[in-house]
Amino acid sequence: MLELIALLAALAICIWTPIEARKVRAGWMRKNFKGSHAEFVAKYRQQLAVIGWVGLVLGIGNLSLGLLGMEDMARQVVKLLAGVIWLAASGISFLTRRRLPPPAAA
Repeated sequence: MLELIALLAALAICIWTPIEARKVRAGWMRKNFKGSHAEFVAKYRQQLAVIGWVGLVLGIGNLSLGLLGMEDMARQVVKLLAGVIWLAASGISFLTRRRLPPPAAA
C-alpha cells in the first residue's frame, strides 16, 4: 500500500511541478509567503532541488530493488515502475528549476 502511495505522489509531482512553475514564472506566489517574488523564486528553486535529489535517490533505490529482488515478479515490476517514475520526477524538477529566473546576485 505504501508503494502505491509513493507511486501516486511521484506521478503528482510529475504533473503538478511544470504547471506551478509556469505560474511562478508569470509572477504568482503563495498568499501566505512573506517576502518579495524574488525571495519566493529563490525558495521555490531550493524546493525543486530537494525534490530532484530525493527523486533521484528514490528512483535509483527502487530500480536497484526491482533488479535485485527475486521473490515476486509483480512486486519487481511495481518497483521498476516506481523507480522510473521517481527518476522522471527528479528530471522534471531539475529541468523546471533551470527554467526559473536565476537568483538575484547579491
